[in-house]
Amino acid sequence: MRKDGKLDPTNRRLLALLKEHGRTSASDLGRKLGLSRTAVQDRIRRLEKAGVILGYTAVISVADDLPTIAALVSITISERPCAPVLVHLQALPGVERLFSVAGPTDAVVLVRVADTQALSALVDRISAIEHVSTATAVVVLDEYQG
Repeated sequence: MRKDGKLDPTNRRLLALLKEHGRTSASDLGRKLGLSRTAVQDRIRRLEKAGVILGYTAVISVADDLPTIAALVSITISERPCAPVLVHLQALPGVERLFSVAGPTDAVVLVRVADTQALSALVDRISAIEHVSTATAVVVLDEYQG
């Protein structure tokens, strides 16, 4: 990152590569960026420390033994900055996607759980997070791919 807090072109490219495939090794990233493995690791560490990279996730395909209930949970956060709450939310089991949004809520979380009891327990857990004012779930009836 530059001293003014903006991302330089190399960091932008690094983030694009990580977004495409978050498990790419530092050595492979370095080859694609023309940097050493150590330089890539240092950049990633600085981006994590600066809160640019909030975490890593696995995208999985739907299988018969995986959770069957999907829901969107709208969350209102009472204190700024929102990032600490978002990091906490992202780490919860069942959270598949997390969106920071503008409007009447601050975040929308796509969750997948086994049943409605697990959904209720997850919403209760989200509601108990410090600075979460409200957490409201709506069950997804069907999904469409664009």
